[in-house]
Amino acid sequence: MGSNNQELVKATKNVYLEKCNPTALNKSLATVMTVDGAMKIAESYPTKFPSLAKVKTHYGSQAVEGIIKLYLIELTELVNLKRPLTEKQIDVIASNVVSQYYNMTVADVHVLFRKAVNGDYGDFYESLDVPKVMKWFASYFDDRCNAAQEDSINQAFNDKGGNITSERARKHFDKLEKQMSKK
Repeated sequence: MGSNNQELVKATKNVYLEKCNPTALNKSLATVMTVDGAMKIAESYPTKFPSLAKVKTHYGSQAVEGIIKLYLIELTELVNLKRPLTEKQIDVIASNVVSQYYNMTVADVHVLFRKAVNGDYGDFYESLDVPKVMKWFASYFDDRCNAAQEDSINQAFNDKGGNITSERARKHFDKLEKQMSKK
């Protein structure tokens, strides 16, 4: 019985990895190019683009690391590098991402690597290494936090129809004024 369960888990992980490989996601995320876009699509389709933490909970950390590894391998194939990532470096990056950026979604990972391939994080200078890739994640995560903060502030001003109400704006500014006067 235990062997059958292990085989089922392994088969499920493989199916999930097939769905989350970069080529498969290119089709469903073709128009998603920004942090905001990744956040919106993940919010609209949480089961299709879950957080890395949810993937880890359902499929294990190896599945999440597998997704990251697939993206790193595709990246090294798409850019012209004299010194690509080694297998050990890919393992370290995948492990670091799982432990540090677990609240990013599959859509976030896709957008991050799309931006990297497009050169949004700077030139590769014919090589990749662990610090360079981890800086991309830190930069993307900062952008994601800023976008979430901006979205939260916008929601504070807007009613359910998306309209800014003077009453909500006044309350918000009064609250900010009180906070500033305390300092």
